[in-house]
Amino acid sequence: MLVDASLEEVQIELLKHSQRLADESISILEALGRVSAEDLWAESDLPVNHQSAVDGYAVADEEPLKTGEYFITGHLQLGDISPIALEPGQAMGVVTGGDLPPGSRAVVPHEKVQIQDNCLCSMEVIKPGNNIKQAGEDYVKGNQLAARGSVLNPGDISLLAAYGKTSIKVYRKPRVAVLCLSKHVISWQLTPEPGQIRDSNGPLLSALVLQYGGLPVSTEIIGKNETSVKTVLAELLEQADIIIMIGGTYAEGGNEARLLMEELGAELLYWDVPIQPGSHTGASIWNSHLLFALSGNPAACAVGYQLFVVPALLAMQGFTPDLQRVKARCVNGFAKKSGSRRFIRGQASWHEEGWMVTVLPGQKPSMIRSLVDCNALIDMPAGSPPVEVGQDVSILLLNS
Repeated sequence: MLVDASLEEVQIELLKHSQRLADESISILEALGRVSAEDLWAESDLPVNHQSAVDGYAVADEEPLKTGEYFITGHLQLGDISPIALEPGQAMGVVTGGDLPPGSRAVVPHEKVQIQDNCLCSMEVIKPGNNIKQAGEDYVKGNQLAARGSVLNPGDISLLAAYGKTSIKVYRKPRVAVLCLSKHVISWQLTPEPGQIRDSNGPLLSALVLQYGGLPVSTEIIGKNETSVKTVLAELLEQADIIIMIGGTYAEGGNEARLLMEELGAELLYWDVPIQPGSHTGASIWNSHLLFALSGNPAACAVGYQLFVVPALLAMQGFTPDLQRVKARCVNGFAKKSGSRRFIRGQASWHEEGWMVTVLPGQKPSMIRSLVDCNALIDMPAGSPPVEVGQDVSILLLNS
């Protein structure tokens, strides 16, 4: 078990135990943003046949009649297939996207022809291949349509549909359960009695889990629950891949979250990381389930989630687990120096001169205010002096 290890050491240890989950087959209409768990290949050319790129007339391979005219043998509509090939000096009416008759040399747009007595004369030089979508010009049989490990985008969905793929295998979304260990916390839906507070961390974490592609499955609050904590935890482990315990990470004479993990027989991966806010944090592994312990203070809880849970959550889905790190200019500064490494909640935006970040109000670990509009964490190394207005800082960009 790592104790007082650096954030990076802890993240490396977590990723060792954050394997991709099993695959599942889903509709391509639900696959946007998911990670493909299979390689798919083109079974035919796209398009399969030569098609017209314009509304007009397909003309034969050979030269026209000596008068420079082509005799119109008929007209094809979308979905029509010509039973016969064009012969020298012949033309046939075609529409955009429609299959061309065999023997087509080029397609002349309808506005570029003159027609008299069922014969057409082109007003432009006819070059072989003009206005023809060649068979296989988009994709050729054997081309790769989707690669295992690739994130599916709208273009991928369109391509899969073009090949008649109704479903695709993707890595399963992690199921995440939240367990609040604080005795004075009640559901956010209830009215607190004296000494009680509403649970804001459960809904916060549920939203964050959704934001990073996970599935929140349950939020349990111990409070005055007569059921033992171990029983509740055992029930949650049957539902979830990841358990996030809130509160109980530090107390005089005991540490409820850690003791609970040890009683379960889980292997502790790390405990206590020298960062602010939320240094009293840890994680363990039990039968491939990851259990995290985060601070009960809202801001510390959110920071701990971003730094520890997010990499594991992303890796389990097949995504790159790293948050994007960029340099940014601090708009308003931060007046406190940092003893240990500190993560300041900020709002980042891109401007012509580069990234800018504003320190949000309410930086105490117990405050929610700094989480509103937060899309970045300013990473202040240990021993840093206060951040000056206009100073360049390193930030982690968060999903927003």
